[in-house]
Amino acid sequence: MKRINLFVFATHHLSNNVAAQRFKGLLKYLDPAKYRVFVFTREPASGAHVINASSALEVTVFPLSGHCVGSESSASSSLFALAAAFIRPLPFMFSKYGAPQRAWFVSALAQADRLCREKLAAGERCVAIGTYSPIDALIAAASLANRYGIDCLQDFRDGLVFEPLGKSGWLRSTLRKLIERRVLAVSGLITSVSGPLVEDFRRRYPGKTIQVLPNGYDPADFAALLDDADSEERATAILARHVPANAMLIGHFGRIGASDASASVTLENFIEAMNESIPPSATIHVMFVGELTPSEHTSIKRANFSISVLEPVERRLALQLMKRCDKLLLLTGSRASCATGKLFEYLAAGADVLCISAVHNAATDILAETGAGQTLLTGEIAAGSNALRKVLSPRVDRAGRDIRAYSKVEQAGMLDSWISQMVLT
Repeated sequence: MKRINLFVFATHHLSNNVAAQRFKGLLKYLDPAKYRVFVFTREPASGAHVINASSALEVTVFPLSGHCVGSESSASSSLFALAAAFIRPLPFMFSKYGAPQRAWFVSALAQADRLCREKLAAGERCVAIGTYSPIDALIAAASLANRYGIDCLQDFRDGLVFEPLGKSGWLRSTLRKLIERRVLAVSGLITSVSGPLVEDFRRRYPGKTIQVLPNGYDPADFAALLDDADSEERATAILARHVPANAMLIGHFGRIGASDASASVTLENFIEAMNESIPPSATIHVMFVGELTPSEHTSIKRANFSISVLEPVERRLALQLMKRCDKLLLLTGSRASCATGKLFEYLAAGADVLCISAVHNAATDILAETGAGQTLLTGEIAAGSNALRKVLSPRVDRAGRDIRAYSKVEQAGMLDSWISQMVLT
């Protein structure tokens, strides 16, 4: 049987952040006898350490330079990318006649165009996959699918219209809706990271097939830690330097308000509640590892309990540190769709997860479903100190813990069945 070629536009694929893991882990568990994969991504940042996960699947990665729509791009280059959502031949025309090379999606489509044409001429099936954000990946996937009449999967790990990223405003909101409708017009399948996002898509696009494809953890990442003596030694040294002996260690990893501004308020509530309920003599230490905003650094300075703040570390070391924590701290704000990628690594790390949130959301639902942690709303901890003190106690009721649904192995099977149904029917 001839293989199915997947043309995956994923700008973060070679980065070290959590966004990169969404498709990187999924793809390698697909059947190598059935699939061949081409990934169009951006060049990694200078000095970034990229791990090539071993896989029997044939994956060709194209690291391409260029800007994407967002804070890094000029108004003219952003308008060019947005125009391509409505004038589908535009990026191919610019590629042919000397496109502005600063546009990432033009370079990506130039490579994909050649390969897709070759595979279709050989009688093989092709599928275009775009994963947002940024919007450029969705535009590229829709452009390729429209050009060759192939199937298209558009994936949303964040909201474009429902709880969108970026600045607010009537004009931006209207433009997001128009672009979303356009890039989904050729899509046979829409996937998104959480239930609230999927329900919103189903309400607005009743004729489309829409599925939840949550973030997840890759079992291979955690199995590899057993043979990684270097990161194990470094984790031991970091804890010895920053964490008091015999202290209960609560760890938070990654960004807070830089991903969701409302989560910074949750951090403030957590610091205040800890100050009120935890005496300075208590053997509890909170360690933040990752990128914090200036206001978050100010909030943390108000802590009167044992605390440390570390700069971002490479992913393998972060996973080693997670495994050493007694509790893992998740701070979410007022977004109902929030199911931040770090949650799934928390699940696999094994420690009990403590989620402080402004509202019940996708993340709190997952913790309740899996039995992997406990949630406190900011209103509950503001009402008194007993609630926080109680959840900081060691849990004994962990027998019902089940995280299998969030394994990349399980999710790759779901993705395979969806693609097969889309392509073979």
